[in-house]
Amino acid sequence: MRIMWGCLTAVVIVPLVGLFLLIMIPIWRDDARLDAFYDRVVAYPLPPNSRDAFSMDRDATFGKNLVGGSGSYCDYRVRITLQTALTPQEIHRHYDNASIAGAESKAMISLYFRDEDSAGGRRVIVEAYDSHDWDGDWRCY
Repeated sequence: MRIMWGCLTAVVIVPLVGLFLLIMIPIWRDDARLDAFYDRVVAYPLPPNSRDAFSMDRDATFGKNLVGGSGSYCDYRVRITLQTALTPQEIHRHYDNASIAGAESKAMISLYFRDEDSAGGRRVIVEAYDSHDWDGDWRCY
């Protein structure tokens, strides 16, 4: 009887563990890619006369088709908000030369500017983005 319970347990547990690993390994891999991408974006030097406006409010997002469209793509997006005294042209120049590795290729950088404030500075959102084809993670199928 004991052997039968052991076999029955193995027949039930082993496939469940296998299914769990089949589902979770791509999730763990893509979460690690997002974390590494976030670290690379945050480590990139800020432009001169700029500071992180909300260091506790940085945003790292992973999902399907974050910028729209259709298809099975895994997208990675990191956003930081800066407070700067530089002009939009100077900020563009700084990030045009950026070579930040994305999850699988070079990250695309987008900049969103707010109007100049009364103190002469402005806020700018720096958004780094990368994408790749579906590779087993159910979150982007």
